[in-house]
Amino acid sequence: MLRNRPITTRIMAVVFACVTVIFLFTLFMSIRYVYASVEQQQRHELITRSEYIQSYLRSLYYWDVILTPSQAEGLSIDLRDLSIDMQQDLHVYSLTGELLASSSPELFDGGVLSRSMSMDKPFFSDDHIALCYEQIHDLPYLIAYLPFHNGAFVTIGYIAVPYYLSEQTRKDEVRALLVRLVPTYLIALLLSLVFSYFATRSITAPISMLTDKMRQFEIGSKNNHIDYTYHDELGALVERYNILVDQVEESAEKLANAEREGAWRTMARQIAHEINNPLTPMKLSVQKLQLKHGTDQFDAYFHKTTQMLIDEIDNLAHIAQSFSTFAKQPDVVTTEVDVAEKLSHVITLQRENDEQRPIRYVGADSGVMVLADKEQISQVFVNILRNALQASPTDIIVMLNTNYSEREVQISVSDDGTGIPEDIQARIFRPNFTTKSNGNGLGLAISKHIVEGSGGRIEFETSPKGTTFYVYLKKHISI
Repeated sequence: MLRNRPITTRIMAVVFACVTVIFLFTLFMSIRYVYASVEQQQRHELITRSEYIQSYLRSLYYWDVILTPSQAEGLSIDLRDLSIDMQQDLHVYSLTGELLASSSPELFDGGVLSRSMSMDKPFFSDDHIALCYEQIHDLPYLIAYLPFHNGAFVTIGYIAVPYYLSEQTRKDEVRALLVRLVPTYLIALLLSLVFSYFATRSITAPISMLTDKMRQFEIGSKNNHIDYTYHDELGALVERYNILVDQVEESAEKLANAEREGAWRTMARQIAHEINNPLTPMKLSVQKLQLKHGTDQFDAYFHKTTQMLIDEIDNLAHIAQSFSTFAKQPDVVTTEVDVAEKLSHVITLQRENDEQRPIRYVGADSGVMVLADKEQISQVFVNILRNALQASPTDIIVMLNTNYSEREVQISVSDDGTGIPEDIQARIFRPNFTTKSNGNGLGLAISKHIVEGSGGRIEFETSPKGTTFYVYLKKHISI
């Protein structure tokens, strides 16, 4: 619909419609004017002829006081001679309205015309001529009635001068008018459309500029303002837009600062919490070791304490490494990777680190090429497998499905744990969110970043009987 079109198109459509309507109306009125002008010209010509005929017959019957039927033959001859000269039919009626003589008596003899006047007595205007329309069958014609005066201007009869309107003449005049006006009108129409197009573009240019600016608006950009120097309605709109841009920029800056401060506070609390957990038992162990110094139990307790300290230090190193990895978040560089080979290596390493927990793998050991980050994709599998091993009391099932679709490979990691509670499922990929006492909540967030950066996706399904994580990576299709 027109309402859904751009405003430039709508204005152009309205202008085009208005110009077209005006063009058609002007053309229609011009044709009507031509018809009226031709008719007026014919009426004027008829009046001129009638006055000449009236004057001529007055000179012939200057001394007659009355016209009698005995004069009809001579009057007919006079009318016939005058008709030949004027190329015009002529009729003369008596004062009672009966035909006395005609230049074309055959019209009356054949019954085409009545021998009586159509009106008992013509109504004469100030110029002593009456014009009216009569018709032969369905064909109208114009006729002039004049008083037949003698030399003393006494009316002795009535003169009828018919004028048969030429429809062809009207058509010729209209055709001539169209030949002259239509090219001019078309040129004027074309010029109007061209002018209206540029005028519309000029009027709507600020709106288009405003639309483009809003489409290209970016928080932090220095080119968000619109320069418009005119003080019209659009100028007020642009001015308001510039004020709102400044307000948005200010609000965005405040929000960004608040988010950064909030993120640092959250990170600081998380780091403090993660570091404080191992520090307390480490401090207690060292104090107890001091108490055991010099006793028989010192050597045995020393070995136990140092091993615990080493484990806690390793845990602190892992925490530091996780936060460092999340803070760096290196860009994902997508290349061709054999995901089956990467997955097999990660599973082998996990089996060696946790021999009591079997990991069943279903899939190829190599030869499955996908698009992923060659350096970081293994970390995704390590994080997911570590979570599964922590959640599952028995075994883990890993499947590599290369027939999932024509464009994607599916990797699934399933455990038989108690599942993920529904109230925390929406937060499972958020940084710093964890349900484990010794976790830092960064593994799944990092994994999601790596997978989505490679053009893939990561999802999960969970129930009280276990959880399955799905990693979808795009296949590498050789051309």
